[in-house]
Amino acid sequence: MGPFNNPSETYEYYSLPFCSRSKKKRREDFGERLVGDRKVISPYEVTFLDNVPWRLLCEQSFSRHELQTFTKAIENDYYFEMFIEDLPMWGYVGEVEGEDVLLGHLEIVRRYIYPHLHFSIGYNENQVVSVNVSTNPQRKVDITEEFDGTEVAFSYSVEWVARTDLSWGSRMSRYHDSRFLPGTFEIHWLSIINSFVLVLLLTAFLTIIMMRVLKNDFSRYMEVEEDEIGEEETGWKLINGDVFRFPPYANVLAALVGAGAHLFCVIFLLLTCAVTNCFIPTKRGAILTAMILLYACSAPFGGFISSRLYRQLGGEAWLANALLVALTFPTPLALVFTWVNSVALAHGSSAALPIVAVVIVVALYGLVAFPLTLAGAILGRQISTDLKSPCRTTRVPREIPAEMPWYRLPPAQMPCTESPAFSILYAHGSSNLFLGSWLDFYPSVLYTLNFIIFLLLFGVTKFIPSLESCIWPL
Repeated sequence: MGPFNNPSETYEYYSLPFCSRSKKKRREDFGERLVGDRKVISPYEVTFLDNVPWRLLCEQSFSRHELQTFTKAIENDYYFEMFIEDLPMWGYVGEVEGEDVLLGHLEIVRRYIYPHLHFSIGYNENQVVSVNVSTNPQRKVDITEEFDGTEVAFSYSVEWVARTDLSWGSRMSRYHDSRFLPGTFEIHWLSIINSFVLVLLLTAFLTIIMMRVLKNDFSRYMEVEEDEIGEEETGWKLINGDVFRFPPYANVLAALVGAGAHLFCVIFLLLTCAVTNCFIPTKRGAILTAMILLYACSAPFGGFISSRLYRQLGGEAWLANALLVALTFPTPLALVFTWVNSVALAHGSSAALPIVAVVIVVALYGLVAFPLTLAGAILGRQISTDLKSPCRTTRVPREIPAEMPWYRLPPAQMPCTESPAFSILYAHGSSNLFLGSWLDFYPSVLYTLNFIIFLLLFGVTKFIPSLESCIWPL
């Protein structure tokens, strides 16, 4: 359970003082541990095709501190999640009445807890195909006055409904229009078309500009005598001898390129597998598990790209480059994870990764990803050849102008050139990733959209560097 507005913040069901006959935990697989699932066996007794009009679960006396815990959960719109035959269902812990949207909690606000749950279970022949849980507002209990010894009777009812129209294979389809889930999930086709048109326009503008510049230069050079061609160079001819000059930090550049290529490979393979149903996206934690496995198995790709580029740039310390590319992405990720996981542990959230899962991930990286990265680096170094540039590089670097306008400086150029890609990522990717935490069972449209957005981002970021002037004021 957890707050409705933040589905990534989860806690164990019995973090609230519900009555329980047994708190026996259900065994989770690796993927469920990654997403923070800590399932326990509930005390609700449900028998196939056995309707229960009303059954008492327990009567419990709460202390003032326990009622305050419930009050805090109700004010933060806490919801719970239950499963029957791996079908999820959700419900609220309670409700607040009399709360003003602008002024917040007033003195007349009343807080109620839902002690009665009604389970509606649909079946087709001998299979469960749908589940739903609802609360009865007529049986809510007022806990506004937090007195010690407040008695609350928890109960439930069960109703079995024949669903001959819903087969076992399509039982997840009913969640597409679930009222409990966020209702803002819409396919922004117009925005996707705009993004695609933006890529085409950037490509067209770049092509037109380059063709006009080259056409003007060729026309001017055709009008000049052959003896005067080498006397004065203008335009792009000014830096033709410095374009393919090796950078001073070739090791860092090659490592960043290799790590980016590795992540590109992982994302491409992950979205391709999700769209083609190579694994079951509806299974809890399947995406994270597949991502970790793909990252480990595709590690040779990053080492190969980095080592090959480093060798072409004249680098000799290939082992240092292999170690750097192997740590470029995992090091900041480990630092962020340590902080986030420590905060989750401090607040008692079930989203904190247990020590067993951490050991598995570290072992997978140390025993699989790291050796494969070294193997890819060795292969890239062996088959790499010298860089053959199409133009000659001068011995002495051309002097960079000391005085340039502020908008030509790298601090101003870097954020401006990346703003189109970031805007697309923020407009589409962030909303889809947020809804992905809710819509684990709605993969067909979600991952298809993410795949399209991924291709659009790749197209934008591919042509953006061509428009950057970097240091030279062209």
